[in-house]
Amino acid sequence: MPRKLLGIGIIGAGGIVRRHAVAYRCLPELARLVAVADVDKDRANAAKREHGFAEIYTDYRELLGRDNIDVVSICTPPHLHSRMVIDALDAGKHVLCEKPIARTLEEADQEIAAAERQAQLKASCVYQYRSDPTHKRVRQMIHSNSLGRILMATVRVRAKRMPGYYAAAPGRGSRRIDGGGVLINQAIHQLDALVSFLGTPVEASAIMQTFLQPTEGEDTLAGWIKFENGAFATIDCTVCAHDEWFAIEVIGENAQTTVRGTTDRHDCTWKVASKSSAVERALRMSGLSDFPDLPAGLPPWRVKAQKAVHKVRGRQWLPPWYWGHTPHVRDFLNSIGSLDPPPVPPREARRSLELANGLYISALTRKAVQFPIERDHIFYSGIPSERRINSTETSRGSTFRSSVVPA
Repeated sequence: MPRKLLGIGIIGAGGIVRRHAVAYRCLPELARLVAVADVDKDRANAAKREHGFAEIYTDYRELLGRDNIDVVSICTPPHLHSRMVIDALDAGKHVLCEKPIARTLEEADQEIAAAERQAQLKASCVYQYRSDPTHKRVRQMIHSNSLGRILMATVRVRAKRMPGYYAAAPGRGSRRIDGGGVLINQAIHQLDALVSFLGTPVEASAIMQTFLQPTEGEDTLAGWIKFENGAFATIDCTVCAHDEWFAIEVIGENAQTTVRGTTDRHDCTWKVASKSSAVERALRMSGLSDFPDLPAGLPPWRVKAQKAVHKVRGRQWLPPWYWGHTPHVRDFLNSIGSLDPPPVPPREARRSLELANGLYISALTRKAVQFPIERDHIFYSGIPSERRINSTETSRGSTFRSSVVPA
């Protein structure tokens, strides 16, 4: 029996909409675009022209009312995620939400509650590196104990952002709109990878600063994390770099492994090393066998040529199935109608948000933070400005100090 083609609605027609729309269009056997909603009608119309949506709306609730929409992608700023995820689930739609799941732990828990009320629906957060074979190899090596006892990990994120990036979207990088700066915007993917690799954090500490960028949130952060399994991790991230890349290295007793990539590439590179050449060879062979590399990317000249040919023929060029969000969107769509969980359900997506919030709290209070961050934590509902934290510490010292431990 042929599988039902899923109708897709996208809420938010800003910069990220293209990645979602292209991914769905690359999967015509699974989905078809139906409608897009954005408060800016011109922006919604532009998305309609580019991607072939049948309808546009300026009120996302009208999109949710359509019977021929089965799946909703939420591509709005983080401060809108919680309300829209809950509304979409309550309207009976499967939901794929851009990262992070929410700004605050309170909002994330509201989404989790809504997803559990609508257990027949699939809800997931976009952490596309979960579907990348290099990340899958690392995760399996750690969980199967192939690397031995995990000792430490390092996470480095380098992004290049200019003032125009922040001017293009008022509030970008602010705590009110995004929940913070580089950590929650650019490095949240690597935080998600870290918790999927190493498990539950128990303590963290950080420092941060806004050196160059015209934004309320931090443009640079450095910190350390201790995990329940005893492993340590360090993280440093910035949007003041002069190039763009990230790297995650995990060191175990038997071997170490590294994933490296850039934000504008569709895949990552992977290395494994060991003092024992036999162990190194065995790990490399098993990793590539279990999770083969994606096809090599097309060279720029071929992409340019293909685009020119498509333009002459009046068609829009689409990238290969293995680029960008497409593998992750495929995993999500395949989970619908099956017993398989979605790639990153809300409760799983909350873990990286909690770690990010803990690092922020530590940086602002200048104290190490212990996990979990409970519902009665003074910053459970949001991370205020440093000025407000200082005044809160003075007026509510006993409550505040019970939430953190000395560094």
